[in-house]
Amino acid sequence: MKIYSSLLISLLIEIFLYSYYLVYMKLFPKKKKQASRIRMPKGEKKKSAPVLRRKKRIDVSSIFKKKKHKYSYERRSEKKYIKYIVLPLAFILFSGLIFLAVKYVILLRQSAFGTKEGIISQVIGLEEIPTYPDSEFIFQDRMEDSVVKEFISQGNSAYRLPVGAKIEDVESYYMEEMQNLGWEFVQSVPLGSPDKKYGQYWIKEDLGLRIYSKFKDLWYESISIDDAKSALANLVKEEIEREMLMASSEKQDLLPDYPWKIQVPKEYIIKYSPTDMKDLRAVSFQKIGTIDSVEIFPIGYWKAKELDFMLNDYCKLKSTDEIKYGVMNSIPISFRDTLGLKSTLQKNEETITAYTIPNTYNSVVYVISANSENSPLLEYLIENIKPLDAKE
Repeated sequence: MKIYSSLLISLLIEIFLYSYYLVYMKLFPKKKKQASRIRMPKGEKKKSAPVLRRKKRIDVSSIFKKKKHKYSYERRSEKKYIKYIVLPLAFILFSGLIFLAVKYVILLRQSAFGTKEGIISQVIGLEEIPTYPDSEFIFQDRMEDSVVKEFISQGNSAYRLPVGAKIEDVESYYMEEMQNLGWEFVQSVPLGSPDKKYGQYWIKEDLGLRIYSKFKDLWYESISIDDAKSALANLVKEEIEREMLMASSEKQDLLPDYPWKIQVPKEYIIKYSPTDMKDLRAVSFQKIGTIDSVEIFPIGYWKAKELDFMLNDYCKLKSTDEIKYGVMNSIPISFRDTLGLKSTLQKNEETITAYTIPNTYNSVVYVISANSENSPLLEYLIENIKPLDAKE
């Protein structure tokens, strides 16, 4: 609408300038200045000779002649100038109204049916799934990154929606397009559902698909048919159990200057330790009376290396003569508005879980890991931890 307003304003300015030119420069031209008369001194009055009156002759032919108006020429020229003003103004106003009316109708159609005139392609990493018009792949500049490649190979994708796009438009768009491509609609779970994951769920042959919005972006997730029919209810159940466990006691915060913010139960002892990265510190949480602990460790600056190389550096740094670390496998995950890694590490004879995630506040990559395979605190941290500058 800003474009249309500027066009209308420029149109009105042009009409005003053209009207000023015609009215004041053509219809009412400036009068030429006349030289003032020179008055001579009066001389002596001379007596004039008497004037004899002549008899007035009547011209009969003049009676039948058509009298010409003294100002007929001026009136014709005035009508001529008015014609030059009215016709162009009427044409310009009519053209402007037609233009604005057409644009307004197009805008109404776009708001009612979505922007279907934009650029549409296939979703990267998924077959026969159209992108939302004018949306862009979030990781377009990182296509050669191994994490992005792994993320795509797992049947996942993420796109940034165009400005002004509403989630209602996205849902109605895919409701029509997916059915035309042979996908069967399973269910649509609203945001905030207590026992299911938010999003649209589809199945086709032996494939399941979840489409949902996250941080004003559009995410695509390949899942199993059973998960599509249950709307990932099993994951929600596990999250609820962890949250209930964490909510059973009072909470404590990290230090105000630490680049992450999270509340953890007071049953855990918080300990800070220095690292090789100058002023950056690691923090660990150990449950009182047990050996279970979780560590947040800074390992490198974001985009200096790929995440899997940073995870290898972490394993080398944590390895000692008695304890050896190694990476067994890794899968990319979506962490807030970027990508991370979820990995299974080999710790001597044990296997542990580790997350490699970037912090957008200080552009540093951290490895969050537990010393046991099933740690409720680890999953709680990944779900609730935020950069220091993140809004609540």
